[in-house]
Amino acid sequence: MSRRSSKPSSAEARPRAAAVIVAGGSGRRMGGGVRKQYLEVGGEPILLRAVRPFVGHPGIGAVVVVLPPDDAASPPAWLAAMDVTVVAGGAERGDSVWNGLAATPDDGDTVLVHDGARPFVTAEVIDRVLEAARSGPALAALPVTDTLKEVREDGTVAATPDRARFWQAQTPQGFPRAAILDVHRRARAEGVRATDDAALCERYGIEVRVVEGAAENLKVTRPADLAVAEALARRLPG
Repeated sequence: MSRRSSKPSSAEARPRAAAVIVAGGSGRRMGGGVRKQYLEVGGEPILLRAVRPFVGHPGIGAVVVVLPPDDAASPPAWLAAMDVTVVAGGAERGDSVWNGLAATPDDGDTVLVHDGARPFVTAEVIDRVLEAARSGPALAALPVTDTLKEVREDGTVAATPDRARFWQAQTPQGFPRAAILDVHRRARAEGVRATDDAALCERYGIEVRVVEGAAENLKVTRPADLAVAEALARRLPG
């Protein structure tokens, strides 16, 4: 089921890029009775903060928000009032992304996929991913700063890889629309599950480019992340 606000369409040509904001999960790791995408930081729902930079971005012509099925049938009033399309998610993240991709305009050339639990994405990060994605898959990421350990099943250290080669993936991740639809079709046909859309491109031999993310572009996953998000909400503009 999809819903879209009744905002009048413009006669002006709109950008041919779309954004899919994925918030179809239950937020089980957060605990409590409220799904994490609706928890507030700085007095606003996490999901609202995640969606708003895309709705207001001049390079994005359409925004699709993926919610749990019961929420998609009756989305929060603040979301229903925005110029977005709301669609129901699926059983797994890949199903939710697929549903979101299917709701993007057919004439679009580029799609950004963003996690609805990342409330502090900036226009600058969106710009960098969008520009890179015009020519191929790209994702926002940051170089790893901690020492990494490869650990065996018994809990002992197997190796200490060179951290200079490792980056921590963020979203948005951007793709030519035809390419990301194709890899998701192939993954669905083969029963492949992935928590990262760029990883699907890698699986099928498509090169993925990394662009600079931002330290504040954190993902709210566990209760401790909320304290960090609250501190960021007080410090960051808007």
